[in-house]
Amino acid sequence: MPRIGEILVRDGACTPQAVKEALRNQVIFGGRVGTNLLELNGVAEEALARALGQRHRCPWIAGTAVQPERGAVAALPAEVADRCEAVPLQIGDRHVTVAACDPSNLGILDEVRFATGRTVRAVVAAEARIWALLRSEYGLIRQLRGIDLEADPLRVRMMQPAPAPPEPTADLMGEAEFDDIYGPRGSGAAPGEPPDEIIDLTDELAEPAPATPAPPPEPEAAPLEFDQAAAALGGVSDRAAIARIVLRYARARLRRVVLLTVHRDAALGWEGMGAGLAGGRVRGIRLRLGTPGVLDTVIRTQAHYLGPLPRTEANVRLLKALGGGVPKNALLVPILGLGRVVNVIYADGGRGAMVDAGGVGELLILATHIAQSYAAMVARV
Repeated sequence: MPRIGEILVRDGACTPQAVKEALRNQVIFGGRVGTNLLELNGVAEEALARALGQRHRCPWIAGTAVQPERGAVAALPAEVADRCEAVPLQIGDRHVTVAACDPSNLGILDEVRFATGRTVRAVVAAEARIWALLRSEYGLIRQLRGIDLEADPLRVRMMQPAPAPPEPTADLMGEAEFDDIYGPRGSGAAPGEPPDEIIDLTDELAEPAPATPAPPPEPEAAPLEFDQAAAALGGVSDRAAIARIVLRYARARLRRVVLLTVHRDAALGWEGMGAGLAGGRVRGIRLRLGTPGVLDTVIRTQAHYLGPLPRTEANVRLLKALGGGVPKNALLVPILGLGRVVNVIYADGGRGAMVDAGGVGELLILATHIAQSYAAMVARV
């Protein structure tokens, strides 16, 4: 079966250089090759969907003109749609038409058939279009990575940098609210720099008890020692393996650990392990960059940070996204790839607890191993 990049180049839909760049991007940021081509503005959605149809020998869809029937969406539980990355479009007495990223995956089609009780007719769509449908129809969190699928029914254009949409008031804490609750800011900070005062937001960040008991967490993999983690990173072939290794190493020493992907003007949740990080919490993290805060400083300076979080709005956003209250200090370690920071490891000891500085050196060394793993994977593209 020809690769999607080969089909697109053969049909004149994109250039070999665009495919090469997309493959390099895929190593660092994940997603399918087509998603990375869309993100780099290297292909139109219609051309990508048409090529996917050729590859999978099935009908294809593209654009916003295709809207799922409400009854069809209701027939497939959200957890199945999430796991299979498939969205029902039409439904009849005996069949259901489903849009999927990979209609050649018989396991996915069998799961949809079992869940709906109907024969499955599959059509293919770009991964980014499936992500958009999962968000709009099920409310499932998918980071569209700056791809604007609504700008044009048949073509995908990159979104120009613009202010992020307003977030719920409960999740923000502006200047006035800071002053109302805590009094004026410390005056020792230079303009544009984080103030010296340390936030104490324990009450404000406390989360209400869930209405229903949360499902038991999945058992965690056995922790790794430093030598084991360093050796394992030397043989990785994909970014998912990197995440597993880092979390298994860090989790043995820290109460909770989160991996963030730094992409364009935002830090996106990738993977996490530890207290309060069950379900889709990490996947839903999206933090704007460019305003004073420890995350922005670590990315800008390419240097790690260990200490308490100064009281800035960006730091409050970070803590609210993570949940679980305010730690006494936090550790942030940048990871380099393609000549810039592409990931940040965030770790803390949980509410009111401290990160032990004893293991910081090993984690910094491990970050260099990760950068070397990225470089090796990119070189193989």
